[in-house]
Amino acid sequence: MFGMKQCAWLAAVVSLSVATAGPASAEEKLTIQIWGTTWQSAFQDISKSFEQKTGIKVDVVTQSSSGEGLVKLQAMKAKPTVDIWFTTSSVAARAATDQQLFAKIPTAQLPNLKGLKPAAYNPDWVAAYYYPIGIIYKTKEVKKPITSWADLWAPELKGQLALPNLAMYQGSMLLVAATLNGGGVDNVDPGFKAFERIKPNVALFYGSDAQARQAMAQGEASVLVAPPSQAKRMRDQGIEVKMISPKPAPMLFDVMMLVRSGNEKNALKYIDFVASPEMQELISARLGMAPVSDSAKPTRELADELPKPGDEVAFDDAKLNANISAWTDRFNKEIAR
Repeated sequence: MFGMKQCAWLAAVVSLSVATAGPASAEEKLTIQIWGTTWQSAFQDISKSFEQKTGIKVDVVTQSSSGEGLVKLQAMKAKPTVDIWFTTSSVAARAATDQQLFAKIPTAQLPNLKGLKPAAYNPDWVAAYYYPIGIIYKTKEVKKPITSWADLWAPELKGQLALPNLAMYQGSMLLVAATLNGGGVDNVDPGFKAFERIKPNVALFYGSDAQARQAMAQGEASVLVAPPSQAKRMRDQGIEVKMISPKPAPMLFDVMMLVRSGNEKNALKYIDFVASPEMQELISARLGMAPVSDSAKPTRELADELPKPGDEVAFDDAKLNANISAWTDRFNKEIAR
């Protein structure tokens, strides 16, 4: 719930102008496809602000995952009813090859993109925010503070870990484990061997954000590998947690893609609106994700959870897409059995 100061701040945000967002007729609207919790946490309010400023109504279609969302869009390729698709950067890299379904973004025509981090946009997508994958732990239950990835293999954490399976966060946990042990995206064998060693400490390999939060809330796990948005949601539920993003900290983008729906003009207005510093700060405050605008400041709590300069790592999306299916099959056979 917003407090009085937050409400006043949101009201001020609504009054701000966006260069590309001119007045629209009452009949104009657009549809975005996004994860349900992301919509409810932040983008519902962003969309209300956009509608008040432009007169363009925003409808929403929800998806449980990027993979499911892509299947939905492919099924409507002949006549898309979605104008903007939210997905992960790795899935976007794969989806962008379908130029019948997705349009290129004229980045030079969107004023707010000039203020984004250079890696946060390209002709295929514009990032809505970015986030590290780190370690979240309950401060009342984990007596010895966790300071590094290596700590997760400590015998004291037996049966306490909730780790993402390979369908979550682009296989980041496998790649972290591989990197720590001399491998990486080109050699994941050390990562699978490390997974074998960590299995006694794993309470579950989770397949959704909701499952992960439930495990932490119900005491099934006390340590979670996840982005900072999960730490925020748990604090909002009254669970005392601390998050660290140690080296190597995978950095991921959730992005917006432009669908060839015939409504690209209005969709581009929305994409540029989301990229504005004001909306980027709202995303940081509401979602616990990091802003991609250089002019937007993360919340102080989030700033403490982001990796130190030089601790970040980004894995090649093309290599991820080429190998994730085989890695998942191997994970299911060797680790998740």
